[in-house]
Amino acid sequence: MYDVYERNINIRLLPIDSNTVLLTASLLDLNHSITTEVKLDLATEKIVDADVKMMRAPYEQCSKAKDTIRTIIGFKIERGVNKKIADAIGHTHGCIHVVEILQNAMRFAASMLIGVRAGYGTFEKRKELSEEERLEKVMPYLKNTCVVFKEE
Repeated sequence: MYDVYERNINIRLLPIDSNTVLLTASLLDLNHSITTEVKLDLATEKIVDADVKMMRAPYEQCSKAKDTIRTIIGFKIERGVNKKIADAIGHTHGCIHVVEILQNAMRFAASMLIGVRAGYGTFEKRKELSEEERLEKVMPYLKNTCVVFKEE
């Protein structure tokens, strides 16, 4: 066993245009350097494109897992999407690490989409609202999910 073993997952969301965002997510540890790119349509909340790059993997056969990535195109960011992702690109035909990256990215995307649904999809728009206004707008989506959104 290594004295220190660390794994980092990083997720970034970049606007492409007013209706599309690029969600990049990467996993980096001593054995892996994997990056996924997912394009999301904000109106439909669906994945419209997907890609994965494996710059470092412990085994040659790992690269075979890249062949399944496009099967997630059309998936909607909604309850159950993480199971669909695991079934589509995991198990014996895929890679648990790509699944892990994408499931974290889907959670991140879901939280971003709450802001879009609440009517302030951009950071600039969010800054225009008071904290009370922001809380009021997202409460229907986040009620009782944490101390901030506890229903009184």
